[in-house]
Amino acid sequence: MTELNKPKLTVAQITTKDAPTWCAGCVLPNTIVHKNPSTDVIENIQIGDKVLALDGKYHEVYEVLKHRHQGEMFVIKSKCFGESVTTPEHPVLIVKREKFGHHNKTFLQEWTEAEKIKKGDYLIYPIPKTTEDLDEIELPLDKKLMNRKSKNLPHKISLTSDLLRVFGYYIAEGSAHNRHLNFTFNIKEKKYVEEIKTLFKKTFDLVATVKEIVEKSTLDVNIHHTPLIRVFEQWFGNGAQNKKISHFLMLLPKQKQKELIKGMWRGDGYVGRKKAGYKTISKLLTEQLKMLLLRQGIVPSISVNRAYKNHKQSYNIEITGKRNLERLASILEIKVGFDIQERYPRYVLTDNYVYMPVRSVETFNYNGLVYNLEVRDVQSYVTENAILHNCGDFTILSTLKMALVDLNVDTANTLIVSGIGCGSKLPHFVKTYGFEGLHGRSLPVATAAKLVNPNLNVIVVTGDGDGYGIGGNHFMHTMRRNLDICYIIEDNEVYGLTKGQASPTSEKGFRSPSTPAGVVEIPVNPLTWALVGGATYIARGYAMDIMHLRKLIVEGIKHKGLAIIDIFQPCTTYNKIQTPEWYKQRIYKLEEDKTYDPTNKVLAFQKMQEWGDKIPIGLLYKEDRPTYEDHVPQNTPIPVVEQDISNVDMSTLFSKFMQKAD
Repeated sequence: MTELNKPKLTVAQITTKDAPTWCAGCVLPNTIVHKNPSTDVIENIQIGDKVLALDGKYHEVYEVLKHRHQGEMFVIKSKCFGESVTTPEHPVLIVKREKFGHHNKTFLQEWTEAEKIKKGDYLIYPIPKTTEDLDEIELPLDKKLMNRKSKNLPHKISLTSDLLRVFGYYIAEGSAHNRHLNFTFNIKEKKYVEEIKTLFKKTFDLVATVKEIVEKSTLDVNIHHTPLIRVFEQWFGNGAQNKKISHFLMLLPKQKQKELIKGMWRGDGYVGRKKAGYKTISKLLTEQLKMLLLRQGIVPSISVNRAYKNHKQSYNIEITGKRNLERLASILEIKVGFDIQERYPRYVLTDNYVYMPVRSVETFNYNGLVYNLEVRDVQSYVTENAILHNCGDFTILSTLKMALVDLNVDTANTLIVSGIGCGSKLPHFVKTYGFEGLHGRSLPVATAAKLVNPNLNVIVVTGDGDGYGIGGNHFMHTMRRNLDICYIIEDNEVYGLTKGQASPTSEKGFRSPSTPAGVVEIPVNPLTWALVGGATYIARGYAMDIMHLRKLIVEGIKHKGLAIIDIFQPCTTYNKIQTPEWYKQRIYKLEEDKTYDPTNKVLAFQKMQEWGDKIPIGLLYKEDRPTYEDHVPQNTPIPVVEQDISNVDMSTLFSKFMQKAD
C-alpha cells in the first residue's frame, strides 16, 4: 500500500483501553460549566465542545476525564456567584487576601489547591470577551410545518433594537402553545403590548390579538403561526424552567444586548430605590443573564430559593450598589432616586475580571464519580463562580497522540519507551509497541531497539529526575551518538511522582522533603548539555501550549538524528514556584523572532542560557549529521531485525559461559 492510499490515522485508533479517563483534581458531575453555546453540567460536556476559559473566550475541549473519588470534597462559596465543589487538590485561580477587611491594592493571580483556599481570598471570574455582531438572522424554519394555512415567513429578518427587546419580553413573559405564541403583561403595560403588535406586523406580517383578563388584571397577546412557534421554542425554550437565551444573542456586541436586557427586565424584573432584581426558575437563564450583566459592567448577586410545597426552586438575580443600579437604570432608560448609602463593595471589578471574596470553605465526604476537562490553549474552564485548571497530567500524552496522527505513523513500526516518573505509564496509553523500564534506564533500551531495527520509529518519554538525574550518564552518551530517536522530557523541576523531592532542574534554594533547608546546587541546564553532547535537534516546549508543542514533537519525530524536546510541565501539587502563571509571565516563542537562526550554534547556546524574566521556547538548534545506527556494520546489508537467525548455533557460546560459571 502506498503512502497516498494509506488510511488516515485517528486519535481514537491509537488510544488504548487503559488510557486515562481520570485526573487528580476534579469536580462533581452536576458542576455548571459555561460553554458555547449555552451552559451545561460537566458530565454532559463532550470532546469538541467549546468552553469559556480564563481569557474570557471559548476554547475546545480535547479530553473529558473522570474517575471515582472517595473522600473529602471542598465547597468553596463566594460572595455574589454561588459555589464550586472540588476534590482537595484541584487548582483554582485565586488571589490571596493581603489584609482581611480591606480589598487588596494588587491582585497577583495564582493557582492554588482547593484545600488551601481561605475565607477572604478572592475567586476570579472572567468578563466574556467573544463577540459576533449580526445585522440579520436566518429563521430556522421547519419545512414540514410550512403549509398553505401558515403565512409565508421571510427567510431572514433584521436584528433591530425593537426585535431584540421583543425577544426579551418573550424570555420573561412569553410561552409557546400548539397554535400560538403568548405574551402576558400587566394591564398597566399597554405600551409593551403595542410594541409587540407593531413588531410582529412589521417583521413577520402577522396580526397579534389581545385579550384582557379582568380577574387577573392582565393582557394576553397571542400570535398564531405554528412554524414561528417552533422557532421561538428553539431559540428561547418553552416553559419557565426551560427558558434560555439563544447563543447568537449571547455573542452580540454589548450595546445591542442592552435592548435584550431591557425587554427581560421589563417583563420579569423590578427596580426599587435600594436594589433591583430578576427572578426565574431556569438555572440556565440565570447564568446567561449573569453573563449579559457582567458585559455591561454590572455585578449581580445570585441567591437560591429552595423548593417548598408547590413552589419550584428559583433564582434571584439581585442588583445592589449605586454604580450597578445606575448602570441598570441607564439601560432601562428610567430615572430612580436611589436611596443608597455607599458602603464597602463586596467585590472588585476590572476590565477583564471580577474578584469575589470567598465567603466560606466547607467539606463533606463523597463517594462517586468526579470529572475534569482538558481545554486547548489555555488549560482552564469556568464554573458558576470560579476559574478551574485542567488536570494537566495528560496534556503531553494528548499532544503526542495528535502529533502521531499528524504524521500518520505506522503504529506497528513505532516504539515508545519510558522510565519511572510522571510519564512512565504513557506506553500503556498509546497503541504502539511499548516498554516501561527501570528508573533512568529508558535510553539504553531505546538505543538497543534502534540499533537492531534502524527503520523503527523510537520515542522516549521520561521526567527530569529520570532523564537528567538517575539517567544522566545515559543522556550524555546518547546525545553524542546521535541516534535517530525523539527524546521527550516532562520537566516539572521536581520529582513529581515520588512526593516532591528536588530534581536536577530544581531552582537553587528550592525547599522539598529531600532539601528542607533549600537546594544548594545550581540547577542543570539540559539544553546546553544536549548541545555540547551532540544532539542535532534541541527544542523546548510548554505543556499548556498544545498547538506549539504539537509542532515541535512532529518536527522532532521527523528529524533524522537525536531530537530532544524539554517540556515545561507545571506541577501544581509540589512545585509552587514554576506555576502556570509564572511561566505565562516569562516564556516567549522563538518563532516570533524572524531573525533567529537555529543552525547558529553560538546563538543557540546564548538562547539556552536565558532564564529569569524571559525564557525562550521553540526550536533552539538543528543540524544535519549522520546517525550512529547508519554506521553499525552488523546492519549491512540488511538490519539485524531482518536477519535469519534460525540456523545460528549458540551451544558453543553457552558451553563457554557455563564453564566460566563453574
